[in-house]
Amino acid sequence: MRYDILRGVRVVELGSAWAGPFAARLLADLGAEVIKVEAPRRPDMVRFSVYLDDDAGEPAWERGAHYQKFSRNKKSCIIDVQSARGRELFLRLLAKSDIFLENNTPRVREQLGLTDDVLREVAPNLVCISMPGFGLTGPYRDYLAYGLTVEGFSGLSSVTGYGDGSPPTRSAVPYGDPVAGVYGAIAGVVALLGKRRHGVVSHLELSQHEALITMLPDLLLRAQTEGNDPQPQDNRDGIVYDPQGVFACAGEDEWIAISVSNGKERDALLRLLGLSARADASDLDLHRALEGWARQRRRDEAVDILQGAGIPAGPVLSPREMTEHEQVEARQVYEDVAHPLYRTLPYSRIPIRISGAAEQADSHAPLFGEHNDEVFSGLLGLSHDEIQQLYDQGVTADAPDLT
Repeated sequence: MRYDILRGVRVVELGSAWAGPFAARLLADLGAEVIKVEAPRRPDMVRFSVYLDDDAGEPAWERGAHYQKFSRNKKSCIIDVQSARGRELFLRLLAKSDIFLENNTPRVREQLGLTDDVLREVAPNLVCISMPGFGLTGPYRDYLAYGLTVEGFSGLSSVTGYGDGSPPTRSAVPYGDPVAGVYGAIAGVVALLGKRRHGVVSHLELSQHEALITMLPDLLLRAQTEGNDPQPQDNRDGIVYDPQGVFACAGEDEWIAISVSNGKERDALLRLLGLSARADASDLDLHRALEGWARQRRRDEAVDILQGAGIPAGPVLSPREMTEHEQVEARQVYEDVAHPLYRTLPYSRIPIRISGAAEQADSHAPLFGEHNDEVFSGLLGLSHDEIQQLYDQGVTADAPDLT
């Protein structure tokens, strides 16, 4: 479901991959009209990423799972911004919009002639949100960035993994992208609020790298103040949460996760395990007792007992188990959305419930150029013949040119 909180706000997205498109999608989920602009010969790379059942099918560019996930509730308009005619139309579109959001390296915006001076002249009320990997300044400003490279540069990869001298390990999800995406959406709302209240119209710069390091305060603070780099330590915490980790249960490949954060919870765990006083068990004895206790119980039973005793615990679920879990079903986290050229897909709703706000069903990720006529005719006032010329000249298209 999407809300109507940002109804009347128009966002133009010139982004690719995850971070920028995710930020724009969050704004679309809140009701903004988001127009995703792609080039005829340079479609968003994630249109061709992760095919369900490993089947690209036809047309392949409409079936990428990442694209479906991060472009729902948007409109698609294809413009070759590098051409003179395309750039002219793109600037006219920006002049009719509230937010321009892009996640390219700085040199891309400069090469396209979309500098701050140009944007202020043609679209004085426009807010520009730039989301480069490493910011608009510094020696890394033009470096290409993806989630994994940002994750490595932040220091996160060096502390992810096992504490046995194993090499740096990537996270299961490249966190640089979604963290920057959430910050990007916040930047959009902040810009709109600032403009409405104070008449502030500005260019907001969001470094994906700097967004991620705000999520690592304890690691970086320890490195800065103690002078030693934190090391990988499995699932343990060793500072606040103890015991913390995952423990095998009686069922096949069943596990529970436990995270004890204070003396009250630790005492409750000791009593549950038959260790009446904190002094009765060393950390090693406690972990061994917990391992033995968990091995005698099925996963869900163990979670219920631990939670009933006031001990933070939860089941370790596979992605499929999670999507079918009773809590997820009770909350109606997923909504089925039909796709005209593919199949009905489950979309997770935005995780914000807004009391009193109007809701409407999510729309599928747009087909390539699905809203060309709506944008060119309805917004920019082009005639049928003028739109046809755009197709003939390669300024727009309804299928990517992959030659």
